[in-house]
Amino acid sequence: MNILKLDEFEIDIQPTEEKIKELKAEKVLLQLPDGLRRKSHKIIKELERYGVDITLWGGTCYGACDLPLDIGEADLLVHIGHSEIPNIYVGYPVVYLEGRSRRWTDPPKKLFKRLKGKVALYASIQHMDHLKKMKDILEDEGFETVVEKGDQRIKYPGQVLGCNYSTQVPDADTHLYIGTGRFHPLGLSMSLKKEVFVFNPVTGEFTSTENKMDRLLRKRFAAINVSEEADKVGVILSQKKGQRRDGVLDALKDAKNDIIIAEFDEIEPDLVDDFQWDCAVNTACPRITLDDSGNYSTRILTPIEFLISKKVKKWEEWEMDEIH
Repeated sequence: MNILKLDEFEIDIQPTEEKIKELKAEKVLLQLPDGLRRKSHKIIKELERYGVDITLWGGTCYGACDLPLDIGEADLLVHIGHSEIPNIYVGYPVVYLEGRSRRWTDPPKKLFKRLKGKVALYASIQHMDHLKKMKDILEDEGFETVVEKGDQRIKYPGQVLGCNYSTQVPDADTHLYIGTGRFHPLGLSMSLKKEVFVFNPVTGEFTSTENKMDRLLRKRFAAINVSEEADKVGVILSQKKGQRRDGVLDALKDAKNDIIIAEFDEIEPDLVDDFQWDCAVNTACPRITLDDSGNYSTRILTPIEFLISKKVKKWEEWEMDEIH
């Protein structure tokens, strides 16, 4: 292993050397998420030791779903920070260098008092090692724990993406997410339709999604209700490799024949709002609808929400928007 340390994260860059040798690569395109772009000089210096020319990707990097459409003259894409999404066809060589957080704060005693029965554990890719650590701690405390495998979009048991919660364990008595940020545990809670406890291994904070889930559900149902009379309806279709969902278009067309489909390479409020649709159906990343919709003047719905608004689906059929 060849470990590169970046603040609280450790990244094993050894797979890059192995892939460069395998491909006899001379040119590498380097893709970094927002949080690591300021460290690009350090990362480039490490990779240049393998005797290749490095070019930075200047576009977005929201996750392993957001890879460049092509890599130009480069022989290899090095994608840092996320794990591979196994069921995405890329079409060119990629090395995924996962970032793993090493900051850990022991859980507070109140955490053990709130957990009951069988405890299902979940984490984002940055905290997969923390998931294993928490599992060991809970089992030493006498708790039964379970970490479930996901579908073909998920690489590791217990891993959650912002668009996929297939590692969920519906019959668990308690659901515990280990990680930072609010969207992943809230999305998991919405998918389960149950409370999820959240342990932040960096700060030691222990919280719950219960009240947040209720507030978000009320917002979603309000958006559905006011969209029932929407006439000018646009459908957002992403060009990003891991966010494109052509398969939902037929159902949307059946619900309303005169919808307008618009392809986006980057989905931004000003680009969507400029069409002045009554509402837009987002088939790209679910976070756009559930986390970012407040930034849009246009009302943004998920595919299932649009079908509910047009009476194709029933209100009780609402579910968390996911990509599988």
